[in-house]
Amino acid sequence: MSEEETEVKDSNELLNIILILLGLFYIFLAVLDFLAWAGIPLALPAWVTASDASQEIQGLLGSQGLVTIALGVFAVVAGIGMFKEEEWALGIALVVLVIIVINSVSELLGFITTSEWWLNWINYISIGALVIGVLGFLWLVFTTERYK
Repeated sequence: MSEEETEVKDSNELLNIILILLGLFYIFLAVLDFLAWAGIPLALPAWVTASDASQEIQGLLGSQGLVTIALGVFAVVAGIGMFKEEEWALGIALVVLVIIVINSVSELLGFITTSEWWLNWINYISIGALVIGVLGFLWLVFTTERYK
């Protein structure tokens, strides 16, 4: 194969950047979860902190923070690896995007059942993550050839 016929791999830089930013958002959400678990309710709606089940809910958020921070770290690692066209990064990104979609859907279903869920700003991060997760997953599935 001559130099002219050598295919230069080129990942979608926008998706890589979005994946890194999404990972940073998830790390941020994990920090908020840990703060809520520690009794500093920055992002929790008032009905959570004022209820009798407040301690149990905050305990769940603390354990959810462990999953969220792992998801965020792996999203950042996948985004960085995809800049280098690494096949392992594609695999990590596909798994991370699926988990982000599942996580976002479960969070949104929980929040939608409450009144005035649209007033809590943290829900919009979940909506954005859901859209990015679905579109990013579909993009990667249809462009897997560039990573081989």
